[in-house]
Amino acid sequence: MTGAMNRSSGRYRIHLPVVHRGMVSPSSPVGVGWTRDLSEKGVCVELSQRLRPKQSVRIRLQTDGGPIDIAGTVAWSGAPPTAQGGIPHGVEFGDVAAEQLLALKELLLRKGDARQTGIRLPLEVAVTCCPHEGSRRSLEGTTGDISQGGMLLVLQERLEPGMTLTLTLRTPGGPLTAEGTVIWADPGKAKAGAAAIRHGIRFTALGWSTSLSLGLVLAEPA
Repeated sequence: MTGAMNRSSGRYRIHLPVVHRGMVSPSSPVGVGWTRDLSEKGVCVELSQRLRPKQSVRIRLQTDGGPIDIAGTVAWSGAPPTAQGGIPHGVEFGDVAAEQLLALKELLLRKGDARQTGIRLPLEVAVTCCPHEGSRRSLEGTTGDISQGGMLLVLQERLEPGMTLTLTLRTPGGPLTAEGTVIWADPGKAKAGAAAIRHGIRFTALGWSTSLSLGLVLAEPA
């Protein structure tokens, strides 16, 4: 498996949170990371720790349709991590249970041709956002869904597209802070008794440690 994955090879650039555990012992520690690309035969993942080639692992891919649990074997591991990413690994799938294989095929069918490969996963947590522009006060809201690239932010006030923010998510695993930009917002203002205003946020600064913590929250929600 290499980074040059494309449709013709049956691989798709789909970014999902993943947790993994060695198969030697049920008490093996859990590791976390994100997928780079995915196929019916295997996955390329960035992980927080290096695994040995030929090591047997069980991985869980968290998708918008629920988790997919698959056993596999580490085929290779790549260069040491940088500040912006983890250690790349190729994992070949072994015998996949019929229902898990069906879920994997349906995922690739639904998402394989999408330009946006950072699949949004439902997660509702409280969030404080601090606009960078002007002297606007901090605003309290909630998330609707989240991916490695961005999230849905729900507020009682409308923020203009292009506005930059510092976002603090209060997750079950502790607060996570990221920088982001408003890409779109529902028109109008929220009224009493009406639904709040939705905003599309793109992360502009999400460190690797924060990305791992977010992946763990998404892959194993409380």
